[in-house]
Amino acid sequence: MELTVHGWIALATLAFATTMLITRWLPIPITALSIPVILTSTGVLSDPRDALRGFGNNAVIAIGAIFVVGAALRESGVATLIARGLQRVGGRSETGLGLLLMGATALMAAFMNNTAVVAILLPVGVVLARRSGLAPSRLLMPLSFAAVLGGTISLIGTAPNFIVADYYNEGDFEGKIGIFDYAFVGIPITVVGVVFMAFVGRRFLPTISTEDRLAAAQVPEEVASSYAVPDKLFTLRIGGHSPLVGKTIAESGVRNQYSLEIVMIRRPTALADKWMHPDPGLRLERGDVLYVSGDDAQAWDICEEEALQFGLADRESINELLGHGATLAEVTLTPHSPAIGRTFRRMDFRKRFGLNVLAIFRRNEVLRENLPEEPLQLGDAFLVTGTPRNVRALERHPDFNVLTDQSQVEDVTRAPLAILLMLVALVPPIAFDFPLPISAMGSAILMVLTRCISRSALRRCMDWPVLALLVGTMPLGTALEEQQIAGGVATFLTDLSSEPLVLFALLFGMAAVFSNLASNAAAAVIMAPVAVRIAAGVEGMEPKAALLAMAYGCSCNFIVPFSQCNLIVMAPGGYRALDYIRTGLALSFVMAATTIITLSFM
Repeated sequence: MELTVHGWIALATLAFATTMLITRWLPIPITALSIPVILTSTGVLSDPRDALRGFGNNAVIAIGAIFVVGAALRESGVATLIARGLQRVGGRSETGLGLLLMGATALMAAFMNNTAVVAILLPVGVVLARRSGLAPSRLLMPLSFAAVLGGTISLIGTAPNFIVADYYNEGDFEGKIGIFDYAFVGIPITVVGVVFMAFVGRRFLPTISTEDRLAAAQVPEEVASSYAVPDKLFTLRIGGHSPLVGKTIAESGVRNQYSLEIVMIRRPTALADKWMHPDPGLRLERGDVLYVSGDDAQAWDICEEEALQFGLADRESINELLGHGATLAEVTLTPHSPAIGRTFRRMDFRKRFGLNVLAIFRRNEVLRENLPEEPLQLGDAFLVTGTPRNVRALERHPDFNVLTDQSQVEDVTRAPLAILLMLVALVPPIAFDFPLPISAMGSAILMVLTRCISRSALRRCMDWPVLALLVGTMPLGTALEEQQIAGGVATFLTDLSSEPLVLFALLFGMAAVFSNLASNAAAAVIMAPVAVRIAAGVEGMEPKAALLAMAYGCSCNFIVPFSQCNLIVMAPGGYRALDYIRTGLALSFVMAATTIITLSFM
């Protein structure tokens, strides 16, 4: 295959984008949106409309609308109702719990963003594990994998499904790919994958006990114990001659000078002790007892320098704090959180959320020193203390996942309405061949008007990196097709074999590799022309089947721990990269075999 200068530029652009997506040296939106700029300015795409066509693409519009619908299903309480049902059914059998949790996860992921599903059911999985005496590591990876599997069932389950359907439906092909055309293969993939994980795959899972995996606890008392809070909690009584009398907490230097966090303040009064949260503007008085967490040497230093009386707290002190309006919660970062690489001081975390950070859990180690200046890393979990209201506010923030179970206090009155409005998105395309982007937008608008989703949740529900990837990589797919690169790859593969099943396997494998290394959305955009060219060159091979083989490969995201679903459960489960490789490889082969065999019957 002879490549022109423009062909080499297109390949170089692909290599640049892939490198940036793997390394994250540039933000994903910057990488994605630079692609049409490069291709147009170098003349690879002569028509600017080809470079900008992603902005008006049906798939981009539909995916954006489904983000709103999925967020509304979450906020209105639909997911909470399912979570409550799972907790009521419970049970103690690992196999039974695994099937129950994975089945519910896969069902939700068929109609919601799978990353959101994992975030919703993560606390449920840990609670179920704790109640049944299992290590959370036995349930959380299966939960993540089930969300990926469930996304293969329907058109709205995952971004690659949208992209492939749009490519096929806009092309000169017979028929269309509808909402549930994926189910013919997606349901067998999901059933076989769930059964495999429940009976065979679990043998590859690590067993990390709650004692070893400190971050596994999910109720405040257990969170306190797992982070050894009683061992690092002290009482400091302010005497009459202390320089701290009359100073505000912000002026006291307890945090900035001595690196101690005030959890609560007890002020004796004539009638009863008054318990107060550590507001920075609160003025300290004689007799106040500060409950502080941190290093014992620093606690002794402040006592000597500020004339305080030192005391040791105990487990009973934790119960007192929890009984007077304080709570403890464990928090992890979401995959695309801007907090990654930033410090708590730089984020102004305490002022923004009204919560104090007591410890960071990182790679089986608990960090307690210099926390305000410690840059956060992927996979970190951290312990916060504050009011339940502030913890719930943090839970609604898109950059953080709160592992403490909040489902029992959530309002679910709008859940039936949200389910009804979801049908507005699904029924017209199925029954009347109505355009899905239009029905999805209509459903999203109704969700907003009926307050199934709040304005704040609406602002943060969009996964902008995914949408940017779609907008940016679509011109790259066009360039690779116009420069005959897609055709060259297709020719190379068909030279290897003309057997449809072998080609299905090659398409599945190539898409899976690119998806795990870079992005499933980018993989679908780039591989779609290759799949169609292969089908055109092989007698008896349908373009639809080739595209589906490639689409399912794009969803085969089990091996790399830093894909979105896997990353969410990494810290709570205490997993290592090797755990994902070992278990994910086995499930990948099972998914590939199920896909290829099922497609042979199409």
